[in-house]
Amino acid sequence: MKKLAIIALICLTGCIFIEDVEREGFSQKDLTAPLPYNFLLQKKPIADSFLPVSYSYNISWQISDLYEGYRGAFRIEIENTGKHALFIYGFAINIDGKEQKSDWDGGKEILPGERDTFIFSFVCPAAGEYNYRIGVYFMAKGRRWYDYGLKYIKGERQLEVKNFESASYKLYKNYYVYFDKINKLVDPYDADIHKKTLEITSKYGGNYNTAKMCAIFDWIYENVEYVNDTDDEWNEPSYALYHGGDCEEFAMLMAAMVTAAGGTARVYLTDNHAFAAVYIGKDLSLLKNIDAYYSANLSYAFFEDDFGYWLVADPLATFYIGGLPVGSVVMAKDGKYYEWSILTSKLYAIDVLKE
Repeated sequence: MKKLAIIALICLTGCIFIEDVEREGFSQKDLTAPLPYNFLLQKKPIADSFLPVSYSYNISWQISDLYEGYRGAFRIEIENTGKHALFIYGFAINIDGKEQKSDWDGGKEILPGERDTFIFSFVCPAAGEYNYRIGVYFMAKGRRWYDYGLKYIKGERQLEVKNFESASYKLYKNYYVYFDKINKLVDPYDADIHKKTLEITSKYGGNYNTAKMCAIFDWIYENVEYVNDTDDEWNEPSYALYHGGDCEEFAMLMAAMVTAAGGTARVYLTDNHAFAAVYIGKDLSLLKNIDAYYSANLSYAFFEDDFGYWLVADPLATFYIGGLPVGSVVMAKDGKYYEWSILTSKLYAIDVLKE
């Protein structure tokens, strides 16, 4: 009877601490951080027309979650509906009469019938609700370029700056059940994954760099359809390229494509969500290259461990790499780097291996 009691105790103890069973994950030699890539905008044309040129465009935008003292962000899409080319070189926001501007030496030309996207960032005010207006710096071209400077969009809209919250969780690294499942499904050498990754990143040179990392994130955000899987069946990442997927497929696809491009990634799982994070090395100065890619001074969310920094990459939560993931809260005022946590009891960090 005593022997049976000991066996029962061992079994019970094993059940309680089963999540502490880990697989061997990354070593330092397995990690590859992106190289800096100096992304440059098109050179701003010389404004050599004294006569206004007709223009017409549609504009739409999305806004990130906003927290006091951090950098809020808009993803702005502009469609040129006129007969003359446009050149966009900056944006502005007026929040309850207080203006913030960002105009650049370069920008993007949008031909008639075409559209392009931009990221615009600004410093959030104190927590509360505000009225705001968006302005655009642009030029229009007939025979020559005419500079309209800054023009505000008609009408006010509302934004909310959130209060700080607190949250805590227990972190598990490479829990064997999720580790085995994810590393079985994620194959960076899959032909479809490799082909699409090369298609997205080839214009940014041969080596793995920050532009490739950002371009992969942007492509997933813009092109992969979210499909709610009520059966919670996990598919291979390549499945999501053609059929979409839910958060697990998004996270594994991001990790697979970054790995296929030459980088290193993890998948994180919460009580009810999954997202990826990308290794960026031990020096946060690399974030200035991501700012340059988006032409915006952004705030970033990342994890830190003995290896260095892991930048959050959750296309289901935000429109730029490094934004806060689904289910996150900001806990205190900082500025460039979010002091944040996640509303979950357990967080599983799973290394995605190359082999």
